[in-house]
Amino acid sequence: MRVGFIVGLGIVIVLVGWQGVTTIVDRLADAGWGILLVVLFIPPDLLLRTASYRLLFAPGRGPRFSVAMFATWIGSSINYLLPVATVGGEFVKVRILTLRSVRGVDAVASVILDKTVQALSVLLWAVIGIAVLATIAPPDEPMVEIAIIGAAALAVGIAGFALVQYAGALGAFVRPAKRVSSAGKWQSLVANAAELDATIQTLYRRPGSIILATLLRLAKRALMGGEVWLLAWLLGYPIGLGEAVMVNSLAVALRSAAFVVPGGYGVQEGGYILLGAMIGMPSDVMLAISLATRFGELIEGLPGLAAWQFAEGGVYWKRRRDVSSGSPPS
Repeated sequence: MRVGFIVGLGIVIVLVGWQGVTTIVDRLADAGWGILLVVLFIPPDLLLRTASYRLLFAPGRGPRFSVAMFATWIGSSINYLLPVATVGGEFVKVRILTLRSVRGVDAVASVILDKTVQALSVLLWAVIGIAVLATIAPPDEPMVEIAIIGAAALAVGIAGFALVQYAGALGAFVRPAKRVSSAGKWQSLVANAAELDATIQTLYRRPGSIILATLLRLAKRALMGGEVWLLAWLLGYPIGLGEAVMVNSLAVALRSAAFVVPGGYGVQEGGYILLGAMIGMPSDVMLAISLATRFGELIEGLPGLAAWQFAEGGVYWKRRRDVSSGSPPS
């Protein structure tokens, strides 16, 4: 993870150096204070993510909307800014939920299913982008064929991931341990894995919720296409909404495919430059747009990391008080 982060950050530095630091700064300065309008996309984006996530709990077992939003905010902040690929934030999301009285099995099952929903929305968003690309690219443009092959590979991967979940893979993975050890921790692990498998299978029997959750995630991605359109306009290089959708959707697909690179650093920037060239956009402008979208991640993520530390600090000091008073730690 750290190697991926360093490599990705190095690519960003190289790209900025290639275009010229002064040039990129001047491009961003052209937008003026208007660049802060990216903040307007954060609340609806977070609301859509949270609404999608809450659908992935069994009826009556989900957290309150405010709790789900808090966990989603912190999880995303960690995934945006820390070298944990795109999974570290999910572990913390589970912890936040369990600290707020959500059963661990339900929290883990919802996170696993949420990753599947996110992948589905990326696939659908990429298909939309490919459709737009096919209408604006020359007939012999190889990028269209490459994108279709990539989308097909992603579809196969998602299908395999979903089948593994539905087949009860976690229970199958830990069950052999029961035959070689009678220790209580192994027995508990097997029981929890079996319950987790059953919970995931139950959630998959509610396809309407999964479809709606995916559509809400897709709406969130469409919102980010609007962000690209706005930034291009602010930088003085307006593009059509269709072009903004194409750039954002395929860049998101590239970033998701390179999940081992935390935050998609370098991958997103290179994707923006490559895709921008197909619609006649200067490389420095596309690099500036990509970096400007990072502002939104910083504005959301930095307070999220602070809130995470505050929440963990509260748990730590509560345990210290419990130990000092002789009460059993909660």
